[in-house]
Amino acid sequence: MRQRRIGTITLGISLVVFGILFLIHIFGGVLNYMLIFHLWPLILIVLGGEILYYSFFAPEKSGTYDFAAVVILIMIVFFAMCMAGADMVFSHMPKDAFDKWW
Repeated sequence: MRQRRIGTITLGISLVVFGILFLIHIFGGVLNYMLIFHLWPLILIVLGGEILYYSFFAPEKSGTYDFAAVVILIMIVFFAMCMAGADMVFSHMPKDAFDKWW
């Protein structure tokens, strides 16, 4: 029997959803970063749903936690938040801020 790795689906869904949200912000300008930052609990909800599904609704499918996927997910979310923060800083910085350094 194939062993299911819990966390893999959450990683995939999180990458797709947050990637789409950041693209909407970049190209559409409809969403702001604060709204996207406030959606981070969705990752925990999806991961909890995946754990509950494999624990209660599909007990015949054995599963182990995909520790690497969860760590990668945390690293990617942290990196995306840092890049969005840097974009916010650079977009709100005065245009002549770097003239003093050069």
